[in-house]
Amino acid sequence: MCRDRLREVLSQRKAAALEGDESAQPGDEVGGTLTSEPIDDDGDVHPPRRPTLEEVEDVDAPSRSQRYVEPFPRPVATPIRTSKEKTKFETLLENQTKAKKDQWSPFASQEEWDLAVWLMKNVGQKSTDEFLKLRATRDRMNLSFQNNRAFLKKVDALPAGPQWECEIITAPGDQVGEDGEIVGEEMELWYRNPIECIQELVGNPAFSNSTSFVPERVYTSSDGDERIYDEMWTGDWWWNTQGKLPDGAAIAPLILSSDKTQLSQFQGDKKAWPVYLTIGNISKEVRRSPSTHATLLLGYLPIPKLNCYSDATRSLASYRLFHHCMSRILEPLVEAGQRGVEMVCADGFVRLIHPILAAYVADYPEQCLVSCCMENRCPRCTVDPKERGDFIQSPDRNVASTLHILGEHKNDYNPQRFSDDGIRAIYEPFWRNLPYCNIFECFTPDLLHQLHKGLFKDHIVKWCTALVGETELDARFKAMSGYPGLRHFSKGISFVSQWTGTEHREMQRIFLGVLAGSAVDKRVVTVVRAALDFIYYAQLQMHTSTTLAALKSCLATFHHYKDIFIQLEIRKHFNIPKIHCLLHYFASIQALGSNDGYNSESPERLHIDFAKDAFRASNRKDYHEQMALWLQRREAMWQREAYIKWLTDQQGARGQYYDLDSELTGGEPNGPAVHGGMSIGATSIQKYHIAKKPSFRGVSVEFLSTHFGVKNLIPALTTFLSQHWQSHPILPNMFDCFDLYKQIIITLPPNAFLSSRPITNRIRTTPAVPPSGRRPGSPAVFDTALIINDLIEHRSHGGLAGLRVAQIRIIFLLPSQFGTHPHPLAYVEWFTPLGTPDPLTGMYTINRSTRHHCPNSAVISVHHICGASIAKKGWTTDTVIEKGKEFYLNPYIHVDTFTAINIK
Repeated sequence: MCRDRLREVLSQRKAAALEGDESAQPGDEVGGTLTSEPIDDDGDVHPPRRPTLEEVEDVDAPSRSQRYVEPFPRPVATPIRTSKEKTKFETLLENQTKAKKDQWSPFASQEEWDLAVWLMKNVGQKSTDEFLKLRATRDRMNLSFQNNRAFLKKVDALPAGPQWECEIITAPGDQVGEDGEIVGEEMELWYRNPIECIQELVGNPAFSNSTSFVPERVYTSSDGDERIYDEMWTGDWWWNTQGKLPDGAAIAPLILSSDKTQLSQFQGDKKAWPVYLTIGNISKEVRRSPSTHATLLLGYLPIPKLNCYSDATRSLASYRLFHHCMSRILEPLVEAGQRGVEMVCADGFVRLIHPILAAYVADYPEQCLVSCCMENRCPRCTVDPKERGDFIQSPDRNVASTLHILGEHKNDYNPQRFSDDGIRAIYEPFWRNLPYCNIFECFTPDLLHQLHKGLFKDHIVKWCTALVGETELDARFKAMSGYPGLRHFSKGISFVSQWTGTEHREMQRIFLGVLAGSAVDKRVVTVVRAALDFIYYAQLQMHTSTTLAALKSCLATFHHYKDIFIQLEIRKHFNIPKIHCLLHYFASIQALGSNDGYNSESPERLHIDFAKDAFRASNRKDYHEQMALWLQRREAMWQREAYIKWLTDQQGARGQYYDLDSELTGGEPNGPAVHGGMSIGATSIQKYHIAKKPSFRGVSVEFLSTHFGVKNLIPALTTFLSQHWQSHPILPNMFDCFDLYKQIIITLPPNAFLSSRPITNRIRTTPAVPPSGRRPGSPAVFDTALIINDLIEHRSHGGLAGLRVAQIRIIFLLPSQFGTHPHPLAYVEWFTPLGTPDPLTGMYTINRSTRHHCPNSAVISVHHICGASIAKKGWTTDTVIEKGKEFYLNPYIHVDTFTAINIK
């Protein structure tokens, strides 16, 4: 039905385009776009922010050029009034204009504002007071505030975000005190109105270009065979929920996250339990960036000791307290979700917004807490605890059924399903009255704890270490060849005491290459490969029907072969919650979009801004109140920064220029020059960055042979010249000198499966540096790369077609006596062409290519260089490339390489 609907709309739209669309009537929605378009005060017609198109050029997609959108069949996000309201920024500008104040007010100037931002961000209150009282500060800077108190008054004069409220919660307890009375415990609940937080996000003009209110079904072609899932509005949840609302209504899908965090360091037991809120209307790439401030702190949950309860009841009391506090915070969402709330959106139009809880980001224990189930159960389905290691799909938990079972248990009926489903006696869960909310489907995949730390580090690495041996595995990690940006585990992995998500991902990039060729059973390698493939597919930022099928196939392979670890007596069972959770990834992606929009790493990063920094700014006593005040002031500064940026954009100012190229080249003296280039996975000309001036000048052929390992430069350059010039009067000889570069930055085009930002690869060609005094020397580095060997084939098929691996020895300029060439040149030594991938590892096996018992070398133009890497066991990391005979082309070195090889 979806495909037929899509074809029907496409044909209607094309016919309307040819006929002038005379049949469209005011108020009709065509293709998801309101044809009764809002009219501005000046009489101009302005369409909504995100019109739905049938054919949208997508230059990011590596193998697809278009996105086909099936429109929602009913009106969505219709403005209540045709005239615009003033946004928050427009109102502030109007008030400042009337008061004859500039954008820096209440600060005296831009310089004073810049100082205020710096002080608020980097300096504590005591140090701020000391700084402002310095004679140099008072006498020379002539500030309008002379101490910290006056400075904070200025900050408090700025417009702030939603206000904080404090509510005293009393836990009655079940213990009797010395006076014979029941002992209770009072605690503070700090929170903000979620409706005001949503209004803050919906109406923020800073997000106007990255906000959508229209659900979409996106396909890769007009046939509707290949579905695309990336943003939340491309998932099924939004589409299905929109169908339950009246025409013209808009949804604000709420994304909540909560997680306890430690505040005090080294001593003390101070903790905080922040609750964060954002909305799915904002693009995931924007909302997951902390610097955009698209996620707001909704509240601090209390963490009492609850000594007023006995040991037997304390745990259940803490669970009920959590749900009571969350009910108090989210209470305004009940009526707002049912009836909607009028909100001024970022484009100035007023819409009826229904805030509905769509996703809850939390780790596994907190998911169980929210879903009211035991921690030996699944928070999404009713799988038996002894079957969590099986590749079977159990019935999903049901909100109505769960509430019915809780009601019967409360009335002492004690239904059998209460224990069968592993439900806790939390009779009033906070989600019981939230409209259109299925809390069990809200739980999103946790890439950090379930995949990187759970499946990979806690299980796969542990099992393989037991098989291979700790010493052997460490030796293989030590000998791994280098790659720009790749962490080298110089002491192995057994000596790493503190692991983070970064270390986990670095290990994943080379783990299969480390394991390949070892004495382990082939089925072990198959399981490891399936697990790594699943991890790489799961973290894609855009999914299609094809990638979801591949994701499911990887999980099926993992379960099919995983019993090898039982046969080898490494495991006794696989009833592991983090392995079972992988079954729910497919439904979550189809419902809510790709997993990167809900990673638990985002709230953990927000702990720094909203909890740890705020706590350090307090005096550690009654710190929640001080943290709330400090955060309100920080948010006021963030809002004013966003307002100034918006005002600058309105005035057409260019703003400051940031020289990214200079940073990419590692600080070359005169900055880089930008030239054309090619890229893996794409067929269009791309950019590369290289220093304007060579790092080495006038280098002789003899020096190149001794220090750079360049053995056949003269014949290779002669061949290159003969290929590009029919006749050349001057031929290269041993007395020529060359100007060399240390590195080149290859800029790859954005990969829609990975990010909307360009990808960079650094290729290094540096000779060994001997030790000098106390300064240790450094080994030579000559990176490997993929080279476009057949341009026509590469442009026709993309991916690895037409590419060949080579080691880059030198990057140099063509000496002037031979003419001019638009690009620098590179002397490379070839590896054998790519054949058929190894069926066990899926990696291409390659060897050094020779000609007449010498390295098969060539001179190429640098715009044919792409990024890649190889992996090999043996010797040391400094000599493995030079002494190795057999190598792997590693698809796991980067997600971009993985998609280029595996997604056709």
